[in-house]
Amino acid sequence: MRKVSFFTLVVAFTSLLFMPQTMAASPKTGNACSQAGMTEVANSKTFTCLKSGKKLIWSQGREISPKSIPPIAKNKVSLAELVKQAKGALANSDNQIPTLDTSGAVKIKKVERNILANFVAANTDKKFTFLGPTPLVETDSGRAGALSLVTKDQRAVYGSRSALPPWAVGFKLATTDSRGRFNLVSSGTGEPGQAYAWRLAYREGSGIWKYQSISGVSHPSSNQKYFDEVSLGAPGNYSIRLEFEAQTTFYGLGLADGAASVSPLLNSSAVRVLVLGDSWVWPAFEESGPIHVWDGYPGALSWLSGWNVISAGVRGQGYLSSAAGETYKDRIVRDVIPQNPAVVIFTGSSNDHLFSDQQIAGEMGRDIQILQKANPDVLIIVCSPYENGGDQKAPGQTMAMKAEAMRIGVPYIDFINLPLFDQSNNGQQQLSKGHPTRLGSSYIAGVLLKEIAAIK
Repeated sequence: MRKVSFFTLVVAFTSLLFMPQTMAASPKTGNACSQAGMTEVANSKTFTCLKSGKKLIWSQGREISPKSIPPIAKNKVSLAELVKQAKGALANSDNQIPTLDTSGAVKIKKVERNILANFVAANTDKKFTFLGPTPLVETDSGRAGALSLVTKDQRAVYGSRSALPPWAVGFKLATTDSRGRFNLVSSGTGEPGQAYAWRLAYREGSGIWKYQSISGVSHPSSNQKYFDEVSLGAPGNYSIRLEFEAQTTFYGLGLADGAASVSPLLNSSAVRVLVLGDSWVWPAFEESGPIHVWDGYPGALSWLSGWNVISAGVRGQGYLSSAAGETYKDRIVRDVIPQNPAVVIFTGSSNDHLFSDQQIAGEMGRDIQILQKANPDVLIIVCSPYENGGDQKAPGQTMAMKAEAMRIGVPYIDFINLPLFDQSNNGQQQLSKGHPTRLGSSYIAGVLLKEIAAIK
């Protein structure tokens, strides 16, 4: 009889012990699974654990696509069309910034996992409307079906990480659940000790939009999945908008109802309007009250106009003032063009105050021509600096910028000579330490929309 070493027996036993678990870990359509809503990746497909009667089984596998979801629609809009849309938005009572719901009827609580019967992954076709930059599909197996502005493998919608903006997911929900429940699955990327926050905006039927809270729901940016159960309070037809910070990863929704209960918030793509600027665009806030990044004026403008307003701001930057190692021109072809905006709004910056008026205006003109050469179909609007304050030479700067805009043939909005800010309206706390407050941001958005509507 042949002798077998103890080591060989141990190896053989270990192989037998772990082989079944390894094989069982690969999901197969119709096979049993353990937790509703969980997802697994196998053979380049995403499988979701669904409830079928009293059983939990793996869904039919869905191919993983590395492309951006949704595809960026081709955009082109004339100045006359944009002006008409702005006038229509001003006359539309539905275009309002959500109010805070103080009733407490809608509740959000953190749960350990998704216990609802169904799950719709973030990159599922024809389920969601995306606002802000077009998000990227995660390809990491642990993030199957998820969308991010910065992926785990470090792909990003902008080359400038300092400019990464808020984004949002919108959908309609027709729920028969007695409490109107759905689960949001998200995580956050970032440095240790940082946090991310998402915010719920909703309306029932044709009612007004409301925020469940102003600051939103916060979690550590630890790359760990968090499950937040939203209870809308009752069955019904709801419009939902989930407002995210830049570092948020969206995995999808757990649903008490079937996947058919979810549909895109908008029937067609909103006009893509990108705002290029500094910390006012990014946005930066210097107030102590509850706030969320969607409270910046580009976010407010998206609510008031119905456009998909995309922020592209960097603190301290300008046409000539360098911040994060760049000026505006460095971001135009690399970051602005890939988002395929129909409209780009160039904004003035007090950060340029150390340069002469003609230097600023000349660089502005060159930057605009870079964009026009890269995409001749883009409609361009230029705004002056926002205020005449500090050591900024705003009156001369706006005169020079306006002359350059007229030379190139693009519309110019002059905030300095309106004026956008003066002693009377800042008495309403529109500004704090050189930046707009939440109230000030909504004010800027309203004035900007009116000025666009007034362009001849």
